[in-house]
Amino acid sequence: MNTKSSNEFDNFIDTFVSELIETPDDQILEGLNPETVQAKGIDLLKAAKAQASRSRLAAAKAGYAALMAQPSATLQNVSAEEARLFLEKASNDSRFTLAARNLGELSDTEAIALYSQLKSLEESTRDGDDR
Repeated sequence: MNTKSSNEFDNFIDTFVSELIETPDDQILEGLNPETVQAKGIDLLKAAKAQASRSRLAAAKAGYAALMAQPSATLQNVSAEEARLFLEKASNDSRFTLAARNLGELSDTEAIALYSQLKSLEESTRDGDDR
């Protein structure tokens, strides 16, 4: 049934658009100034774009606030050596793509930062499995 009503609606829209396209401009404008109609249409379009932008921004802010409200994993003083050992093990883990990285050339800070990223990713995938 849903397909039938959908087809009827599609036919209605197709017919409506065809008739609208075939209608002469002066009949559609009915004595209105074309420049005024165009300006009003442009204003409506600008207002719609601005509203859509505000909605997207509000959604992004809400998403960011929700993300910040989640407790993050605080890594307690991991040493560079511990981070390197974890990264070496993670390079053989199919969940992470570290094969192309030259892990031996990472500075201590970079190794700890990468360790933090992987631990965070590991935690987020674990949380996603619970849902």
